[in-house]
Amino acid sequence: MLNTMAIVERIEEIRSNHQLSAAAFASKIGVQRSAMSHILSGRNKPSLEFLIKVYEAFDEVALEWLIVGTSTPTDPKNKGYLFDSIHVENEHQQTRPIAYPKSERMKPQKQSLISAEESASPKEIIYLYGDGSFERFTPKK
Repeated sequence: MLNTMAIVERIEEIRSNHQLSAAAFASKIGVQRSAMSHILSGRNKPSLEFLIKVYEAFDEVALEWLIVGTSTPTDPKNKGYLFDSIHVENEHQQTRPIAYPKSERMKPQKQSLISAEESASPKEIIYLYGDGSFERFTPKK
């Protein structure tokens, strides 16, 4: 379980290191001043969304340190792309569609979902109306 008071202390440490008032800190991370005040007073616990906003607003803050307190507080963030380490070969190579010989192409066959000889004729049609009434129709033979 997370120690929320320790998280609040780390938020206070970030705020004091940047010499920001509670209102300025709230404005920088994009939350309401009342939310910041309630977290600092202990009335509310900081949500994950709040912690992510703190992490995104301050580049030098390590998320693991902010949440758990186990790493150093000033780990630099990796701002690289997710797939930087993948080497792409022949980046500008064009792709060609696969050509199938004409002999392999087949024309689709039309299939009827209901066969004509097995089709059933309606026995009865009933119209149901919203007011609870209905009409019943039977075909003439």
